[in-house]
Amino acid sequence: MRPATLGDHDAIERLTAERYQWMADCGYAPWPQSAEEVAGKAGHAPMWCLLDGERLCGFTIVVDRLGTAAWTEEERQEVSRLLTSTVTDPARAGQRLGMRIASWAVDHAAREGARWVRRVTTEHRLAAYYQEQGFALVREREFNGRPLYALQRPAQRLPNPLGN
Repeated sequence: MRPATLGDHDAIERLTAERYQWMADCGYAPWPQSAEEVAGKAGHAPMWCLLDGERLCGFTIVVDRLGTAAWTEEERQEVSRLLTSTVTDPARAGQRLGMRIASWAVDHAAREGARWVRRVTTEHRLAAYYQEQGFALVREREFNGRPLYALQRPAQRLPNPLGN
């Protein structure tokens, strides 16, 4: 994993568009941002790239602020990292790229002194997948007419977070 740069823009946009198409084909709700908007965060947001050699095969954004929709005031005061906007190459399905990114984030957060790694989703299938990754469901509530799932797991140092 390495920080995204402005030079990653086109690869991130392409990968995001491919993932969006896969999501539509599988019946997932569309993301609120376009692939161009997501790619525009490269080099500006705390975005991290998962590479296979020089080839981008996934990315995520890791932020240290939690939104108010999913988390209580007390939870927002805890030192945590929110793993968001995670995208992996749909052509590499089954290679556990999402799990590798999540494991890296758990280790990365621990190295930064965070207590928790948190995730939020409106998709029940993603909430179940995140639970397979070791995240515990903290709460489910309705937000803007849709279910909202808040999940977390303790940040911890891992011996081989990317599994390579």
